Amino acid sequence: MQHLDAQTFLNSLSARSGQDRRPDSATFELTYGCNLRCVHCYNPTHRALPQELTTAEICTILTQMAELGVLTVSLSGGEPSLRPDIEPILRHARRAGLLIWMLTNATRMTPIFVSLLTEIPIAHVFVSIYGATMSTYESMTGVTGSFAHFLHGLDTLKACPFPVTVRMPVTTLNWTEVDACQDLVESRGFKFQYSLDIHPRTDGGSAPLAYRLAPDLKTELDRRKLGAAPPETAPDTCAADEPFISCACGRSRFAVTPYGEMNLCVAFPTPAYDLRTGTLREGWAILKDTVDRAQPNHHYECPTCDVNRFCRQGRSDAWLETGDMSACLPHFKEWATLEHHTHALLDPRRPR
Repeated sequence: MQHLDAQTFLNSLSARSGQDRRPDSATFELTYGCNLRCVHCYNPTHRALPQELTTAEICTILTQMAELGVLTVSLSGGEPSLRPDIEPILRHARRAGLLIWMLTNATRMTPIFVSLLTEIPIAHVFVSIYGATMSTYESMTGVTGSFAHFLHGLDTLKACPFPVTVRMPVTTLNWTEVDACQDLVESRGFKFQYSLDIHPRTDGGSAPLAYRLAPDLKTELDRRKLGAAPPETAPDTCAADEPFISCACGRSRFAVTPYGEMNLCVAFPTPAYDLRTGTLREGWAILKDTVDRAQPNHHYECPTCDVNRFCRQGRSDAWLETGDMSACLPHFKEWATLEHHTHALLDPRRPR
């Protein structure tokens, strides 16, 4: 009998689900409320507004997820622990048979909360790190004292039995501390990842893009951290290749907002199907149709672009920034061109 680790099994399941057009995973933003005010964040409000889903509505959607065949649900925010009903939500999700991944900033992580996550049990916790020093971390979060709370929360998680991965969004404010953040994380026994993706706010606001790292710095960071290996497209980022929308959005994954809107992805907030008036099954049919109907227009250059293989722009990036999924964004074109040149220089087959 062949034995697979959990992630290999989930990746295999996701690939089969994508072929069959069945959802196997979902992201559920439980609230936009957050105790931080991160400058790069795509969160449109950072506040929990009255129109957010009730406990009963959330539990109904979680039940429908399980009935539709979803295996893994990522509970995020905002900061999900800010919901006063987070415990009954977690317990209901687990009773429904869902594997729970939680995305958190860890600043509210206490021994009591870790005990709850252990009892549920949670399958995986993903923590965001914004800097390795107080000045950098708090310049990102905009909240005095948040770095100390983060360190305490991270240390509290050291005793937990479930895996913890710490992810760093790299920006113009913290890019010089990537190595220091990795040391801080790995010294505590956690896995470290970094991401170069900074998106507009989901309401279309472009303010976060002011903190997006320049293409040359992105290329240098990838070259130093990854070596000569061509970068892999991030799991939740749409690839600029055929079919037109080629990522898992509307194929094996979807997202739900705190207002009950069902979308292709957190970073691809369309078609905003209302789960308060419809069902998850109906919404999934509309998401699939949205993907299948999407067609390129005369702005679409990807198939003939010389640097297509190195490009990390997706349909969602173009749609959020311009409203046109076919648009070629200069930032990504420059980044791909630099990646192309870098990997050509590092290619051992290249004549010296």
